[in-house]
Amino acid sequence: MGKKSEIDKLTSIIAGALRHKIGALVGRDEIYAKKYMSEFSARLEMAKKIAKNSNFNSFDRQTIKSKAKYKLKKELEERPYIDDKKYELMDDEIEQVFEEIGF
Repeated sequence: MGKKSEIDKLTSIIAGALRHKIGALVGRDEIYAKKYMSEFSARLEMAKKIAKNSNFNSFDRQTIKSKAKYKLKKELEERPYIDDKKYELMDDEIEQVFEEIGF
């Protein structure tokens, strides 16, 4: 798999993971919150594996961060049932995930 496709795959996984985590944090239903956090954890592990097995330089990492943020915002916009507090959480959650995957 080429670097461009790895970046695309990683950003999609990160955006999906964060969508689930933010949904769990601002959601009102406790049953769904547990499910969303479980999905977040699974996707985060996939992202960690890709990041560990890839050789991303600092430019790649910045590209990954900006693309992941764009994809996350787009995914959150498509889900009006998630409270608007979701936008307030985006930047902090992105930073936390990037620290967790070692960026």
